[in-house]
Amino acid sequence: MFIEDFGRRDCPTESIPNYQTAQGKITINCWDNNWNAYWGGMGPRTVAEFVADCGWDYVLNCLDRGISSTVFSGDALYALAKTCIVQRRRQQTGRHEWELGELSKDEARELWHDIDALRSIESSNECWHQSALLTELFGEEWHYPIDGMAIEENHKFTYLRRVVEVVQQAPLQNRAASLTALQ
Repeated sequence: MFIEDFGRRDCPTESIPNYQTAQGKITINCWDNNWNAYWGGMGPRTVAEFVADCGWDYVLNCLDRGISSTVFSGDALYALAKTCIVQRRRQQTGRHEWELGELSKDEARELWHDIDALRSIESSNECWHQSALLTELFGEEWHYPIDGMAIEENHKFTYLRRVVEVVQQAPLQNRAASLTALQ
């Protein structure tokens, strides 16, 4: 099935073979992205009906296991480091859970110049290369504050969600078009 009207950019195609009663697979191709999922027990429905009846989050997880709505970001880490420096310099440590206390003017200036290196970090695993700087900023347990705060939207997740929602609506639109044609 070729699905049109997908933001005038990408048009997903889907293949939905039903292998046996209550068993089937969906494959979605959208430009250079491909996702597929198999269900061995769907009740007395076709794959298209099953996918349309499920929540988008369930289908998305079946198509790409473990994908998260957010991802680590070096830019977000850089912004968090700036916030930390400003708050520690202004002695506003109570607003966040920074392990360390206030900074002098010279300490803040030095850290401010050093934090540019954080922008180039592409994953949380690479943070260990900047461990000394992160310890100066956030303290010995620096991985706790950055774990949930140095993140941004995962565009791959958002894109796949749009694809899933369109695929879920396709059988309903096809059914409506068939009923209109019969009248």
